[in-house]
Amino acid sequence: MAKKLSLSAGEWQIMECLWERSPRTMTEIVRELQLGTGWSKSTIVTMVGRLEAKGALAYTEGGRARQYSPTIPRSQAALQETESLLHRVYRGSVGMLVNTLADGRGLSREDIEELSAILEKARSEQT
Repeated sequence: MAKKLSLSAGEWQIMECLWERSPRTMTEIVRELQLGTGWSKSTIVTMVGRLEAKGALAYTEGGRARQYSPTIPRSQAALQETESLLHRVYRGSVGMLVNTLADGRGLSREDIEELSAILEKARSEQT
């Protein structure tokens, strides 16, 4: 992982917009996000600027408007956020995280089967 990145909930929404389709102009980003969030154009512009400063977004000059694109894939950002949560909240314990989920909301049969498959895959990759 090259870049360490921490995103706020609002920044995640902007990144999701761009992971869904990019590049996008500021006008396209604002149009996409204003309806669902109620944010003003200036709020969105500020947040895009913060994401650019963090290195999460980059732009190219495209005709009359800048074209914004993410600099990291969603999977990399998700992994970084997950690792941050794991260390901050669960002291690095995956077991404590899973136990909290199981106790807190219960695990469906599908959840358990999915976790079992993930663990079996991890086990087979270690041997």
